[in-house]
Amino acid sequence: MKMLYEKVSITPESLIITRWNKSQHFMMPMHFHDEYELIYIEKSFGTRYVGDSIEPFKEGDLVLVGSKLPHTWQNNEIFIENPATHPVRAVVIQFGLDFVSYINYFPEFQHISSMLELAQRGISFSDEVAQKNRKALTQLPDAKYGFHRLISILTILHNLAADQSSNLLASSSFQNIDKKSSLNRITQTLDYIARNYTQKLTLDDIASKFNMSISAFSNFFKRKTGKSVINYINELRISEACKLLSQTDKNIAEVAFECGFNNLSNFNRTFKGITSKTPKEYRQLWSSSS
Repeated sequence: MKMLYEKVSITPESLIITRWNKSQHFMMPMHFHDEYELIYIEKSFGTRYVGDSIEPFKEGDLVLVGSKLPHTWQNNEIFIENPATHPVRAVVIQFGLDFVSYINYFPEFQHISSMLELAQRGISFSDEVAQKNRKALTQLPDAKYGFHRLISILTILHNLAADQSSNLLASSSFQNIDKKSSLNRITQTLDYIARNYTQKLTLDDIASKFNMSISAFSNFFKRKTGKSVINYINELRISEACKLLSQTDKNIAEVAFECGFNNLSNFNRTFKGITSKTPKEYRQLWSSSS
């Protein structure tokens, strides 16, 4: 399974990101990031991949994924074949190492710190605990930044740390990805692309950035990711376009240019090649299911 490095935009204004994933189906391939991620599935089912763990997931599924732990959620074919009748609804909470360092500083949060250490293998929480925290989880994406939002997140983590029926997902022998390993160059490359893919970005630009010839860089990238540089960038751009089409009222031309395409025909052709639908068809499907 191909794997991507995702650059998560944690800002100084808030060390925590909370959002709804409301899409036709889960689209992110196997990936990893520096941040911890808590995912609550309100509506969806399929197969969950965390490290070397492969298990089914269903509505009510609640999982905590540790830093640099590869993961993805994939839907059953019925979601993809009938997107208008099977949309995804999931709460995604992400927090970085700065937030974790604050948790580790206070002895009163030792039980949460211990849980975060275990999250390096991924943790699946019991249905009972997930249900008890459902209301708090689903209210977080719409909560205003500030004291009460932070207290709510800490309360959720406190409750999860007390779950005596949670399960570790990845095996004890599974090794998380470390940026200090031989993957350092590819993670730096993916990070650079993630920060610049909405701008004009050429193969020559990226190869020069990492002091490699175009041919050497192309071979290196294909060997590490299983994809060409152009295909990888296009998939990132189309993934962003899907979010904008489903979550904003921006017209298709605006979406195309905002995602890094300078030609509308090329955008339409690339979008259909990756999603099997035109941008207009994709927006209509999403509108009919919301």
